[in-house]
Order: sequence, then structure tokens, then C-alpha cells
Amino acid sequence: MYYRCRKKPKYTFSTETKQRKPKTGFFAITIVLLLVMAAISLFLRDLSTKIAVSDAVDIVTKTVNDSINKVIGEGVYGFNYFVSLVKDESGNITAITSNMAHINTLSTEILNSVIESTENGTIEVKIPAGNLTGLNLLVGKGPDVTVDIVMLTSSKVDFKNDIVSSGINQAKYQLMLEVTIDIDVLVPWGTKSASTVTEVIVADTVIVGKVPDTYLNMEK
Repeated sequence: MYYRCRKKPKYTFSTETKQRKPKTGFFAITIVLLLVMAAISLFLRDLSTKIAVSDAVDIVTKTVNDSINKVIGEGVYGFNYFVSLVKDESGNITAITSNMAHINTLSTEILNSVIESTENGTIEVKIPAGNLTGLNLLVGKGPDVTVDIVMLTSSKVDFKNDIVSSGINQAKYQLMLEVTIDIDVLVPWGTKSASTVTEVIVADTVIVGKVPDTYLNMEK
């Protein structure tokens, strides 16, 4: 009589469930990191766009000021060229009238000068990438980013009158031009619209005596 030896059965347990946990955690961390990176990217892009627009507005404002100074400097524009004072028999000023033809001519010359100072209404500037981060340590560093500034046909020149008291029985009259330049700022990742407004005094004088009623009615 003998006994047959049998091998002890081996039992194996699957570890698949345990292995899924690390993979799931890694996947979640990856998603979070991607979301954070996307948020940072959107923030930096928005910040860079604002900085690019701010720089573009400064450039256009300087261009407009230079054009205004050039046009006015080359012409003979005195107070009487734009404004006429109507007086009664006693010499009192009864009305202040503006010469709209002359004002419109100057407005057109200013807009034309602004366009002529650019390449068909477009300005191309190079801004270091570091400037667009908003960090002082990176200003002037990094590769140049091309920014195109396109001046739109909706740009215009308006005029307005202003009169303020400047002493006893005296008032200061001013005629001002308001130059509005609408622009599109083209950056590599999109386009942003903006406007620049520049005011320039083209005529002023001191009125002695009563302020004309016709002027007050016009301002109302």
C-alpha cells in the first residue's frame, strides 16, 4: 500500500485592480496640469494683447501729434482763420461764429497727414516678446513679435467750443479739434480694436465783456 503525493495547488490573484489606481491618479494629475497650463496660456495671451494694444495706442498718438504739429506749422492758421467775432455798434461782442469750411479743410489735412506718415494707413512695429509678459525683468528680451497697426476709415476729426471765466468781466474762448483714430491691432494670435483721441487747440482768445448769448445757446 502506498500513498500518491499530490502537488499543492497554487492560487494566483489578479492585481489588475491595484494597478488601475496609479494610472487613474496619473491621468487626473495630467488633466489638472493641462487645465492649469491652458488657464496660464489664456491669461498671458490676454495680458500680451493688452500690452500690445497699449503700445500701439502710444505709437498712433505720437503719429497724430506729429502730423498735427506739421500741418499747423506749415500753414498760417490764426484765430480769425477759424473764428469770427460779431460786434454791435458799441463794440460789444454779440456772437461768435466758426468758419466750418476752414475747419473741415484743416481736419482733412490732418487725417491725410496721418495716413501719409504711415504705409497706406498701416504701421508695423517689432515688440520684444519679454515686453508682452508684463515682467520688468524681461523687458527688452526675447525674440521680436510683429504687431501691425491698421488705421480704419472710421477715423474722424470733430470740433468743439469751450468758454470759461478768466477774470472779472472776462472769458477765455477756445476752439478745439478732437482727432479720433480707430485702429485694429493685429497680433499673431488675434485682432483687437481700439481708438485714440487727441485734442488740439487751434484758436483761442480772451473776450472782454458779456459772453455772447448766441454762443451760450449754441453750447446748449
